[in-house]
Amino acid sequence: MPGKKVMRNQKGNALSEFGPAMWVLLICIFFPLVNMLSLAVSYGLCVVLNYNQVHEASLIPSADATSPTGIVKKLIPDQWLSGMGKFTNLSGYPNTNVSYKNGVTTGSETEKIVAVQTTVNCNPFLTIPLPVVNVPGINGPMAFTVYSERPMENPDYAGVASAPAPPPPEEGEATHSHHVQPWSCRS
Repeated sequence: MPGKKVMRNQKGNALSEFGPAMWVLLICIFFPLVNMLSLAVSYGLCVVLNYNQVHEASLIPSADATSPTGIVKKLIPDQWLSGMGKFTNLSGYPNTNVSYKNGVTTGSETEKIVAVQTTVNCNPFLTIPLPVVNVPGINGPMAFTVYSERPMENPDYAGVASAPAPPPPEEGEATHSHHVQPWSCRS
């Protein structure tokens, strides 16, 4: 019927459904998305930590890099925790493994490569209570393991014996592998 005015329902039935719908939207969609966003930021900051560690480990002697109180395992994580690390909700201290391996052999020289594996346990921004199950990232901590390799600036700093590379991350862990290739100029 053209020209007829449509009247709204005066009983307010739709208003009574608004409360439960908002509850479902907040609990099932909004809060889990906030947690995923916070874990994505935490993961990116863990990659920054690992990048700084592998960069520094490629410049210093192996004794300094593998020392529990040294630059790579203690000083860089402490500085990270007082800066960027404040934006992550950590459970525990970052765990770092440093190892060395042989790289490409050119003539009589063998390139040395430093490998740094950093494991960080991050709690979700908001803990959503689930009565039966513990879901990492929703109501439990999530472990991030970041592994990077970089060629040593001075291969003599790697020491005589190369240690085995750190074990690969366990199945089910969130991982990121970053390999840096050296610049080469061949004529």
